[in-house]
Amino acid sequence: MTTAPNQAPEPSEPNKGKGKKFFDRADQVAETGSWDFAIELYLEGILREPEAIDRGHGPLWKAALQRKAKGGKPAGFFEKNKYKAGKDPVSQLAAAEYLLGKDPGNEVHMEQFFKAARSAELPAVAKWMLDLLVESQRQKPVKARNKRLLQEMTKAFDELQEYDQAILACALLLETDRTNNVVQETLKNLQTQKTIQKGGYGDKNTSFTKGVKNMQEQLDASERDELVQSDDFKLREIEKKRADYLETPAAPGKINAYADALIAMADEGYENEAVDVLMKAYRDTNSYQYRMRVGEIRIKQAQRRVRKVKDSGDNAAYAEAMKAQAQLELEEFTERAANYPTDLTVKYELGRRQYALGQYDAAIGSLQQARRDARHAVRANIMLAKSFEKKGMHDREAVDTLEETLKGQLLEDQEKEVRYLLGLLYIKTAQHPQAEQHLSRVTQIDYNYKDARTRLEQIRAKMG
Repeated sequence: MTTAPNQAPEPSEPNKGKGKKFFDRADQVAETGSWDFAIELYLEGILREPEAIDRGHGPLWKAALQRKAKGGKPAGFFEKNKYKAGKDPVSQLAAAEYLLGKDPGNEVHMEQFFKAARSAELPAVAKWMLDLLVESQRQKPVKARNKRLLQEMTKAFDELQEYDQAILACALLLETDRTNNVVQETLKNLQTQKTIQKGGYGDKNTSFTKGVKNMQEQLDASERDELVQSDDFKLREIEKKRADYLETPAAPGKINAYADALIAMADEGYENEAVDVLMKAYRDTNSYQYRMRVGEIRIKQAQRRVRKVKDSGDNAAYAEAMKAQAQLELEEFTERAANYPTDLTVKYELGRRQYALGQYDAAIGSLQQARRDARHAVRANIMLAKSFEKKGMHDREAVDTLEETLKGQLLEDQEKEVRYLLGLLYIKTAQHPQAEQHLSRVTQIDYNYKDARTRLEQIRAKMG
């Protein structure tokens, strides 16, 4: 294996400090618990200052872990296209780090991050991620370890002359296959290289050492993320955050941290205490973010009640609980739309609830605004067409909406749904050739999609 050095360069002057205003703002936002926004701000800073570990990559990783601990989900389909990876390695780094921020610990995204950092000639950043990767493999059961990834890491650490980590990665690999002579020989060679290596990591202030120190902080945060499963830990966190809150009850970070600790118990009593804390903050500051968090808690409680009633087998009670949840969500998103009139995601969520409760006129207005956002355009148009149909406007308005939707870029599942709905609408208006065309296409894509094949056969029989 090669031992060619690959030393980390100092941040170049053109980049140094360029991300500062984004990093500073991200720190402030993270204090409020708005993890998604904080992650995006960190990324904006990283795009300008990609070598920043202590101010960019490290805090973003912390925010990602905290988001995950609070139930944050991986990026959905539309979110995945938010940061598109271009030919520029830094844009590839940002794209991988965005997905990793939404799903910390995902090995695919971690490897993409490492490779992009290496391509961007950011060895300190690449090593920072390698350290996280090797630690994640170390914590896994032997049979669950990724052999290919461990091989890649062993080679990469060797190229960086980081022999302690190279030996660790190689030893983890050897545990998966004790009889592999090649791996055994590689491990011996690495141990020899470590013996003859002079200088170790170098000066304690080098970029590598800072990266290792930062990595350890992130691993500590990861351990806390796992401990969050313990009720004892949660109760200790509540007491700690309560004391911090009582000391400075007007500090946004302390308010949200206390509420987070209470909500983490997933118990209605603690959640109601969080509601009291957040409503007080809302009254004191008139900041709607606190009121919105109260709405999220109440929706979560309603969803929990629905699941409980469903499990009981009482269908009548289940229907009532579903209706109450839908009404609560409608009221919540109506209020949010009034407070954030330009937020098209809120408009989309409001339109969904209006449609579900049969408020088709209101739904049409909300969905027509929501479809201006490319992330929601297809789903908004589908519900818009269904709303037109419910209003008896199926022969022009509903059909035209879906036909226009087909002109855009659709995923396969979206195309199937749009064409299937068009087939039904054309059947309803006795336009059989058009119905046959769309249902035929659905059947070509997915032979077993709903009842498309049966309807196609019936239409062709009518057409002779």
